[in-house]
This record gives sequence, C-alpha cells and structure tokens, in this order.
Amino acid sequence: MVPGNRKGSRRIALTVQYDGTCFNGWQLQDSGRTVQGEIEGALKVLTRDNIRVVASGRTDTGVHAIGQVIHFNTTSSIPLQRLCIGMNGILESDLSVKNAYNVDNTFHARFSAIEREYRYLIYNNPQRSPFMRYRAMWAREPLDVEYINDVLGHTVGEHDFASFCKKRSASENENTVRSINSARACMKGEYIEIKICGNAFLHNMIRIIIGTVVEMGRKGYPPEHISEIIAQKDRDAGGYTAPAYGLYLSRVMYEPGLETMDSAF
Repeated sequence: MVPGNRKGSRRIALTVQYDGTCFNGWQLQDSGRTVQGEIEGALKVLTRDNIRVVASGRTDTGVHAIGQVIHFNTTSSIPLQRLCIGMNGILESDLSVKNAYNVDNTFHARFSAIEREYRYLIYNNPQRSPFMRYRAMWAREPLDVEYINDVLGHTVGEHDFASFCKKRSASENENTVRSINSARACMKGEYIEIKICGNAFLHNMIRIIIGTVVEMGRKGYPPEHISEIIAQKDRDAGGYTAPAYGLYLSRVMYEPGLETMDSAF
C-alpha cells in the first residue's frame, strides 16, 4: 500500500503510456520485466524514496496503455516537470510519462476513477501486415461493422458478465455484475476500432466480448444471441479470448478531472 500522510509527503498522479509487448504485465512479479517495476525503479533514482505506485487498473502481459493513471506518495520536492523529464530519461523507449499532477491525499488512481475507456483494434484484411504485429488482432475474413455494433448494443447496461471472465474456482465468490456505459465500433482504413467504456471490468472481460462478437459473426448468429450467452452466466457459453496485444487502456476519467489539477505541462 501507498504510505499515508507522512509529514512532508505529497501525492502525485502520473499519466503513462506503454507498449505492452515486452512487459510481463503491469504488476510486480518475482521474475520478468513489469511496468510497475520499471516506474518504481525510476522514481527511486529521482526521489531517493522507496515508492510503491498504485494504478487505475492492472494490465495483462501484452496489453498496451495510452492513458494509464497511477498515483504515489513522496517526500521529495522535485518539480513536476523535472519529474516527467527525468523519468523519461531513465525509462526505456517502450514506456513514457506523459504528464504529472499534484493531487490531494484523497485521490486514488483506482478507486477515484468514475469511468475507464478501452479500445480494441482488429486488422481486417485478407493479407497480414507487419505493421499490425503485436498491435491488433488479425481477422482475414471481412467483418461487418454494423453487425458488430448491433451485437455490442446488447452488452450495454448492467449485466452479470460471468460468461465473459476467466473461470473461477468454486471457492471464489467474485461479484460478476458490471455496467458497460457504451460500446461502439468504427472502421478506420483497414482496421476496426472498438471502444468500450465502463466503471470497472472483469479479468479478460473485454477480450472475451471481442472474441465472442467475432465468433458469432463467423457462425452467422443473430446479434441478440449475445443476450442468451449473458443469461447463461457460464464461461463455456462465451467465445474465445481475443489476443492481448489488440487491447489498449485508452482513458481514465475522474471527477474533478486531472486536467483541472496543477500539472507539469
């Protein structure tokens, strides 16, 4: 846990971006490179503090972030702009700090978030592209964006998404009810971008929804079939899990927003 209100400490929030290809996910592990480990290492060099950072959400191996938000406490008086520039001088090129904010001690990157936006990219072309490698899921057959939107429309609202999360052991009692605020797909050149917004998501929930939507199209199911899958509350009823590298944590919203805070840039 992040230390509490130590004398002389302050709380800082950072917006960070990373290419998840070469990371073993966000969270610290006994072995392997993680986003959390890299950030905490850079912060220690700059602040001389042993800092533990908290993220708005833990991303899995291969998942990317455009707008991940983290917070931490420090006794260092380092200016925000110097903090950003210094960290980007230490961090490798697949991870960067975009901005830093002075926030009060009630701010929490995870629990203060009111909405999270994820994007999923599907490269839709009969021929593969080296530029989409580890950036988007490749679908050879033509996908119907209108059909995808019809299917996604049935996921909006509050539902039990047990059919769209990793299987749980009998001893686990995780609440699988979640709310999706919006879900929409659009065609951009040769790829399809799907945006899904909600307050919180289950483990692999978005990737399983994407895999299910694509699988339903291939099998010719009507869009409303996804409501039947939701009603079963059974992971076996859902489709495959789409690849991690097509998923991007794109934005995290707060009230008041970070843009209202004192910032580096």
